Amino acid sequence: MLQHRIMKLTLSLLFIGLLGLSFGQKTSSEIYVDLEKVHTLKRVLYIAAHPDDENTRALAWLSLGEKAETAYLSLTRGDGGQNLIGNELSEDLGVLRTQELLAARSIDGARQYFTRAVDFGYSKSAEESLKKWGKDEILSDMVMVIRQFKPDVIITRFPPDERAGHGHHIASSLLAIEAFEKAADPNFLPEQVSKFGVWKTTSIYWNSSAWWDKELPVKSKDNPDYLVAEIGGYNPLLGKSYNEIGTLARSQHKCQGFGAILERGSLIEYFQYLGGERLENNFFEKNQTTWSKLVSSQFEKEFNALMTGFNFISPSENVPELLKLRKSLATVKSGSLSDLRDEKIRLLDEIIVNCLGLHIEILASDYALSEGASTTVTYDLLNRSPINVQLMSHEGKDLVKLLKNNENLSHEFILTNSAKLSTPYWLEQPFSTLFQVTDESNLGRPENLPTFSQKISLLVLGDMIDLTIPVVYKWKDPSYGERERALISTPDFTVNFDENSLLLKPGQEKTIRIKIHAFKKGLSDQVIVEAPAGWEVNPAQITVNTNEIHEEIWAELTIKSTAEAQRGNLSLKNNKGEDLHALTEIAYDHIPTQVIFKPAVLTCVPINAAILPGKIAYIKGASDDVPQAIAQLGFDVSIFEVTDLSTLDLTGYRSVVLGIRIYNVSPELHNFDKKLFEYVENGGNLIMQYNTASRNPDDNKYTTIPFEISRNRVTEEDAEVNFLSPNHPILNTPNKLTKADFNNWVQERGLYFATKWDERFTPLFSWHDSGEEAQKGALIVANYGKGQFVYTGISFFRELPNGVEGAYRLFANLLSYQSN
Repeated sequence: MLQHRIMKLTLSLLFIGLLGLSFGQKTSSEIYVDLEKVHTLKRVLYIAAHPDDENTRALAWLSLGEKAETAYLSLTRGDGGQNLIGNELSEDLGVLRTQELLAARSIDGARQYFTRAVDFGYSKSAEESLKKWGKDEILSDMVMVIRQFKPDVIITRFPPDERAGHGHHIASSLLAIEAFEKAADPNFLPEQVSKFGVWKTTSIYWNSSAWWDKELPVKSKDNPDYLVAEIGGYNPLLGKSYNEIGTLARSQHKCQGFGAILERGSLIEYFQYLGGERLENNFFEKNQTTWSKLVSSQFEKEFNALMTGFNFISPSENVPELLKLRKSLATVKSGSLSDLRDEKIRLLDEIIVNCLGLHIEILASDYALSEGASTTVTYDLLNRSPINVQLMSHEGKDLVKLLKNNENLSHEFILTNSAKLSTPYWLEQPFSTLFQVTDESNLGRPENLPTFSQKISLLVLGDMIDLTIPVVYKWKDPSYGERERALISTPDFTVNFDENSLLLKPGQEKTIRIKIHAFKKGLSDQVIVEAPAGWEVNPAQITVNTNEIHEEIWAELTIKSTAEAQRGNLSLKNNKGEDLHALTEIAYDHIPTQVIFKPAVLTCVPINAAILPGKIAYIKGASDDVPQAIAQLGFDVSIFEVTDLSTLDLTGYRSVVLGIRIYNVSPELHNFDKKLFEYVENGGNLIMQYNTASRNPDDNKYTTIPFEISRNRVTEEDAEVNFLSPNHPILNTPNKLTKADFNNWVQERGLYFATKWDERFTPLFSWHDSGEEAQKGALIVANYGKGQFVYTGISFFRELPNGVEGAYRLFANLLSYQSN
């Protein structure tokens, strides 16, 4: 490495934007807003349970209005929720919702943290949540974040009692209060103390709401237990008010249906005291930290002068003063302030890069690089300022190149893949209700660091700035424009089954397809099949030969269930005996493309489910995998959009199934209610799956035969079932159902059950969570004319893809049902 008689700060700066790396793209006013946040020394941590729980308007106000370094700690990644825009569920949904949170944070300016807690679905008590997660583990994660982030104040979204509703919500507040205390205790997790020290947060408050409590404006007035804040102010530098920014951020939670109309104007928020010191006027009145105390009075004077005299017209003119501040910050000694020092230098580096208008990319020729492979990547740098900037080195190798004003500089080098597979760190190990994180440096992180990145050193007016740049792939989409995604590490090839599970009767066989995707040029390998006990598969191995990267081939496996077949996973290995991976890709325009590498397995389930064959019309609602499950049963299923109903002849269909949340995502379905019930009247079987209940009762009325949808649910997947009409055909034909059919269900029984139904409806069974009244609205049936209508809140959309045999047998009866 060249030796320079200059000061060199070796802090690595990582820029990861919503769609990858982008330097020099900010306006002068946006740069100034960033500088305002560096200038202030306020910090606030917001805590709740799930993605979308956070008050994005309050986060925008705290971050961009109060200029506080703001962070949101979500206990879970939302794995147990529903999905309005696709068919991702469980851990796949958690990956999607993680990225939606990061998209929201890119707008409201806050940071994002997580604990290891898995969202296992709706919980009705904090006790259940803490037991399933392991209270000590989650408390440890929360205390760690507090000790690292060092907030002045903590704000919870929910109260620590039953008013919070969801058990996860209550637990998030209870844990926040305890973590608030424990973070200051040197005897709590001393090994953590040795790394991060202790931290005493001044106060903890609850972000209450007049939406929940209509009396709040009155009882909070002149009440020392409340802080009341106007958060609807307008930021002229950004051209938006904080509630506008917050609404834009909240609308990133698209899979939860949280898109909203922009809000503007006055907005009052209420914050209720929970612990610590009571505050009189604002969250930061107890903060005594100043730059004079941290560095020097001269530093504070110079920083104030820069804030006053910031050059908006020629932002590069600010660089000398920014570098001067950077040098002074570097003199702060290590110790309790070292993290703050490094953070502020990192932020100043980002501001300097943006003031210079520097555009820096490292581009790969493809988005994938297999393990051990090498590829050529290209540096692309552009200095859009009159200040001389030199590229001095990359990855420790000397490389002195001048970045002339507005002249592109490119440089190629060879990159060899020695990284592990690019899969979310929290999904690398099997998990149940707590993610297993083997690398402790990942704890709290919202996502992986880039799989591939390069360190470069820039010389700016005598100071060396070290940056860490992720490697990305860019391409042109004619209908969209420039697109970008991160370079990922892949296996030599992946294998995906065309079905998630296989259900066969004893003696039955089926041919399934597998897709083999090559990530290596000139691939030569094998797929070796290992079947579970009692299953026969042919062929037992497949030879794989491909020439090009991304070449895909399809192969077929014929699988037979014998009389001795047991439930298990059919797994695949390569010619080295290594487990093969399947590739899951999550791609939406509002998030960066995500990949998950999972074991390539097919769940094989021996099933005894009879059907009365026929054609099934499935009308799509929100995306789900229920149609594939219907086909597994042996029905002839066709999938239609709601708009197809205008011309679709329903005659000849044994059953018509309405997809989940269909009225929520396609309210125009009401235009076809008459047609659907004419089908029923003429002998058809119409099955309506769950829709979410509106808070407006008038919106919860759906069909010709009146009933309403409630918010009632049963969250205990093993809740005992009681047959209310044991002789009803749905419980007996063609499959005789028993209580054993309700064993081994996953996550829950169901949600959004029917209530207040017409006397023509018959409820078939009841169940309830512990300590609660029986819920009878999970499945109700009404005869109408020659046919019948069924509403069910049972979570078939979860049970069927998970191969729950009893759910298949019940659904087979529903699809086969004929009242006459």
